[in-house]
Amino acid sequence: MPLDQLLALISLAVAGSFTPGPNNTIATVTAANHGFRATVPHMLGVPVGFSTMLLAGSLGVAALLIAHPLLAQLIKWLGIAYLLYIAWLIAGSASLGERSIARPLTFWQSAAFQYANPKAWMLAAATAATFMAQGANLSRTSIVVAVYAVAAVLSLVLWAGLGAALRAWLTHGQRLRLFNLAMGVLLAATAVWMALF
Repeated sequence: MPLDQLLALISLAVAGSFTPGPNNTIATVTAANHGFRATVPHMLGVPVGFSTMLLAGSLGVAALLIAHPLLAQLIKWLGIAYLLYIAWLIAGSASLGERSIARPLTFWQSAAFQYANPKAWMLAAATAATFMAQGANLSRTSIVVAVYAVAAVLSLVLWAGLGAALRAWLTHGQRLRLFNLAMGVLLAATAVWMALF
């Protein structure tokens, strides 16, 4: 991959990974409620799940979604509905243990969650169309997957670190309940934004 394309790919991966979104919200909330260590399976599952989406994109799934907008819309709306459900669970709890998200997401749940994440689908489709459409070979696909995996892990470590840093402060009074409410509202706002665009 030429250097200018690699730099563009890194920029897209960093922007897509570090900006607020469902994965970062879940990492922050999980670390704040359960500690940094509890977020590790999520941190590892996200890049694996997203990598499979990128591999599918290199095999033509992104082109299939572009060719069949109804299918793309179905995936988008199912993902938005799921994000709103998670936002409601987070916002209504004093801790994640109160509701059906009793434990942090496992590795496999986080990997599978990528398929319900509209931001991940948009990013995978944009990446496949931009960086894999010119002949996706094993070398090019491996570079794209590696760049996104590194960006995702670094981003999730940062967001989980933020949540873990707030953990002690959140144990006083209603702070944890208000934090979860705010994070639930932010996740819902992300879902609404995705619905509008």
